[in-house]
This record gives sequence, C-alpha cells and structure tokens, in this order.
Amino acid sequence: MPLFLTLLPLVAGIAATLQTATNSALAARTSLMNVILINGVGTLIPVAAWMAAQGIRPAVQPGTPVGLYTGGLYGFVILTALAFAFARVGGALTVALFILAQGATALVVDHFGLLGQARDPISAAKVAGMALVVAGILLLRWR
Repeated sequence: MPLFLTLLPLVAGIAATLQTATNSALAARTSLMNVILINGVGTLIPVAAWMAAQGIRPAVQPGTPVGLYTGGLYGFVILTALAFAFARVGGALTVALFILAQGATALVVDHFGLLGQARDPISAAKVAGMALVVAGILLLRWR
C-alpha cells in the first residue's frame, strides 16, 4: 500500500480527534448549537474556495439515488454526538467507541458491498480485529 494511503486516514483520525476536543471545549463555553453553526461555516468557506478553483458542477445529478445525498446528515450526527460525549466520558473512550462503531459498520458495508462498494467478506481475522477494539475499550474503562 502506498505511504500516502496509509498517512491520509491517520491525518484524518488526528483531525477528527482534535476537532472533537475543540468542539467539546467550545460547546462548554458557548453552546452545542454554536459549535454546529461554526463547523458549518468552517466547512462552507474552504468548499466554496475549492469549487471556485475547480469550477462549479451541479451537486444533484439525474438518476442518483436520494440516499446518497445523506452525508451531511451523518456529519451533523457525528459532530453533535462526539462534541457532547467527549467532555462527559473522556476523549479516549469517546474516540474508541467511535472507532468500534466505524469498524463494525465498515465490516457490514464491505461484506455486503453496500452503497456501491466492492464486496470484501467478513473473515475470522476481521472479527478478531474488532474483538481487540472491544478489549481496548474495556481496558480504557478499567479503573
């Protein structure tokens, strides 16, 4: 696997954790609603600049299933849930539970080839990997 394809998800993971910590701290000083608004604006500005540089293409394409336009709703759920939980259960546990849910969902998406993804069946090794994530969560909770 090319180094870039290894580094890219790692950078995204760092950004997601720092975003969650920042959002949680901001929510404690203002409100969760303000965090959502600021993140929306903070997303729109670079997207608008990117679109201006690349040329604007229609967002809605004929024949595209409506369900494929739900990414923004997922982003809202992610941002809101993580910002709320981070300060209440701790950063490490919040991120570990998030990773568990992502991994389990990814296994299902891969196994069934959902949303147009290539099929990649669940294996014993993948289940063992998820079991290790669960073990990590239990260790994080161990006092």
